[in-house]
Amino acid sequence: MKQTTTTITLVLGERHSPEKILPTTRMICNWNGRYYRVVETEDFIYFCNYQEGDDNGSVMMYRKSDLTLVCDNFHASNDLVGVILEKKYTYLSKSMQYNAREMQKENEKYKEEEVISEPF
Repeated sequence: MKQTTTTITLVLGERHSPEKILPTTRMICNWNGRYYRVVETEDFIYFCNYQEGDDNGSVMMYRKSDLTLVCDNFHASNDLVGVILEKKYTYLSKSMQYNAREMQKENEKYKEEEVISEPF
C-alpha cells in the first residue's frame, strides 16, 4: 500500500479496501479502479467508483470517529442510496451533487406513480 495525504494506492494482491484512511484521503485506487470521496454524513464517509456497475464493489464506507472501514459491499451501496434519498448528508462532492439530484427526482417520480396506481 502506498499512501499520500490525499490518495491511497493498493497493489494487486492486497485487500480490496484499506482498513483505515486519513482524514484528508480523497481517493482510493485498487485493482478495481478509482474510488472518490463523494458523500459524508455526521458519522460516515463514502467513497464511490463510478465505473463499477456492481453494487457489491462500487462503494466503501468508513466510520468518521476512527476512520476505519465499516463496509465495502452492497450494504455500503444500499446505505449510500438511503442517505442520498433521505438527504442525510453533510457533504456531497461536485459529481455526486448531480447524481443525488437525479436519484431524488427519480424517487419522487416513483412515489407519484405509486400513489396514482393505488386501488380505490
